[in-house]
Amino acid sequence: MGESPRDAGPAEIPERGGEPGPGGRDRVPSPLREEHAAMELRRAEQAHTESAGMVPGIHRPGGFEVDASVPSRQQCWDMLEPGLREKLAHKAGGVWEWWARPDHEGHPQAFVFGPRGLCQVGRVVRDGRTVFQGERLRVEPGSVRRRSFAVTGAGRRPSTATEPWGGAAATRAAQPSAAVRPLDLAPAAAGVLGNFPPEVQEFVQRPFLSDDHGLVADWYYEETLELTHRKVFVVFCLSAERHVTVAAGTRTLPRGRPPHQARWDVECYEALIRRA
Repeated sequence: MGESPRDAGPAEIPERGGEPGPGGRDRVPSPLREEHAAMELRRAEQAHTESAGMVPGIHRPGGFEVDASVPSRQQCWDMLEPGLREKLAHKAGGVWEWWARPDHEGHPQAFVFGPRGLCQVGRVVRDGRTVFQGERLRVEPGSVRRRSFAVTGAGRRPSTATEPWGGAAATRAAQPSAAVRPLDLAPAAAGVLGNFPPEVQEFVQRPFLSDDHGLVADWYYEETLELTHRKVFVVFCLSAERHVTVAAGTRTLPRGRPPHQARWDVECYEALIRRA
């Protein structure tokens, strides 16, 4: 995998959406910060209302291609220096979800999502040396919305519509007046998102119907084989100028069953990105 990450010291994690003040506290006084957060929430509600007549497209499932030679998220996480792992968790305000994987050069990179935002750290070459570089995407206090999904495919038949799960045809049937607006996702990202049940796909994509400028997708999955079933852990994250969403959960598929009969247990998050 190349140079060990333990050879470099822990990185400072700069802010995206504001910088911390002395002692890790914000420079903005608390009442003003709360008023700012309330204004942003009102703007988000207005944007949600404006996009109420639209629904996101439901993507085709792309399956889960697993390469056993790629280190798991736990293996990549363990390659990071303990102090750096602690810093990631601290900057995120705790750990709600996390994932780690090798980058295109084989170096580990890690992501932590928590109450304060989404943090990531990876390796970059600076002045001829390989060092850590981190970022934090800060979220507005009090703006996080969580929702749990438990979806079972038992007895569900494959869709006869063009798109699996019913796709746009099913969406129009459920909301006849709604216009389907697909997000501009790369095929690989759309394929991973398409594995989730439609209600999860809609939750993750809906905030971006009115905020898709600079849309970035990130994901991770790994498969565990058991005696009676196959289990896939999946994390999918979208972020743009004003929103970030995360879906993390497991798909449990009994052996001998088709994918549409799997059980999904997913935790989803939506939050406003904090402006400077």
